[in-house]
Amino acid sequence: MKGIPKPMAINIGNHNQLFIDDLFFEKQENIELSLHQPYLEEKILIRDQPWESRSLDTPCILKDGDLYKMWYRADEGSRDKNSEDISWVCYAESLDCISWNKPKLGICEWQGSTDNNIVFPASGIDGVRIKNPSVIIDPNAVKSEKYKMIARTIPLDGSDVDHQTPTHLVAYVSDDGLNWKPVESNPILKDGPFDTHNVLVWDDESGKYVVYIRGVDKSIPGPFKGGVRAVRRSESVDFLTWSMPELVLSPDKDDPGNLQFYTNAAFKYQNAAKTFLMFPMTFYQDRKHPHAPFTGLSDVVFALSRDGINWKRPFRQPFVPPGLDERNWVDRNPMMGHGIVDTGPETISMILQDLHKDKENGFRKCTIRKDGFISVDGPYKGWGEFTTPPLIFSGQQLELNYSTGAGGSIFVELQNESGQPIKNFALENCKEIFGDKIRAPVSWSNGINLNQIEDSRVKIRIRFRDASIFAFRFV
Repeated sequence: MKGIPKPMAINIGNHNQLFIDDLFFEKQENIELSLHQPYLEEKILIRDQPWESRSLDTPCILKDGDLYKMWYRADEGSRDKNSEDISWVCYAESLDCISWNKPKLGICEWQGSTDNNIVFPASGIDGVRIKNPSVIIDPNAVKSEKYKMIARTIPLDGSDVDHQTPTHLVAYVSDDGLNWKPVESNPILKDGPFDTHNVLVWDDESGKYVVYIRGVDKSIPGPFKGGVRAVRRSESVDFLTWSMPELVLSPDKDDPGNLQFYTNAAFKYQNAAKTFLMFPMTFYQDRKHPHAPFTGLSDVVFALSRDGINWKRPFRQPFVPPGLDERNWVDRNPMMGHGIVDTGPETISMILQDLHKDKENGFRKCTIRKDGFISVDGPYKGWGEFTTPPLIFSGQQLELNYSTGAGGSIFVELQNESGQPIKNFALENCKEIFGDKIRAPVSWSNGINLNQIEDSRVKIRIRFRDASIFAFRFV
């Protein structure tokens, strides 16, 4: 009808798209979204060096070519509250993300020897000591600044009792990820607190560096600096000058009154467009397990965003619960590290820290189906159905990431922006889809590709039962 505006079309090009929220549901019937937990594997890194005698902490992982690389914090010494805080930034690498090597780098001295995997000395660089590293590879940087790192400072005298000493956020660059030099604007942020694992993200779509750091939400009465622990965000276009941090994630009315967010583990998911994910570690400060030596309980939860600024928590159950091992039923267990990597054609993996403060503390690989964080599910009984808003795409074929039961089915229809089936792409023309595939084409009986409707405003209608769909893309 004349004068009625057309519905807004989403330009998805040929980028992978995840069903993580309601963005792609213009109409829906008898469907639901489900959160999927990762599979926890055996330990991949343990404390087996004397400079790691106290704990392993805050891992950060990335893949550079065929090599997996990890930076982490190692603590030396006792857990005596008044002992010196000796923290090292260490490095490990792997070809398969299972067997890890701690190479003898010859960079930093420990007890008279450089035969170790330490990349940042406990004595500091240019008078600054750090811990809790977060590293990225900058795809647009000059070679000498290919690797970028942020970290929190610690006092030069080694004292950091109860995290009361003011700390800063500092930044470093490197050509190899091993030998680091500070940026000229250090410290990049002074408005703390920073007493946790702050993380660095490159947002390729906005062309900005982003840090997610600890914050305090004082609008909620709590035990931490007049409020509760929360997550703040700051951004930069040059890695030197940063915006004033702003709160982006806090507990809300649907949470228990004693919930806090201790860490964030945020990242931009590179396998899909406009997808930011976060795995905060919760902290119930006054809650105590009967067999725990002290108070405090934690788990890992899930948050998502389309822009890295506005975050949602559509699922409130744990992404990683403490589990059967009672040693994890103590504060700061488990804790998700920073980063996610492809570990095969069907899987992606993250690094989980567990058994904090236990002699068997270390890191686990936790693995999940590629794009498999959230699925849209069709029922076992009857049919589910949804239709997307108008989409503008490029490509000649539609692919789905899906899993069905043995008796499950998926059928797909392409519609024009008015909701009418496009000739040759109606539901009855679609070849039945079933099985379990990370990326498989949708076919219609005529065998025609999609180039005739490429760049048009197209809706996707999916009718399915006993099936889960994780993602889609045009190629």
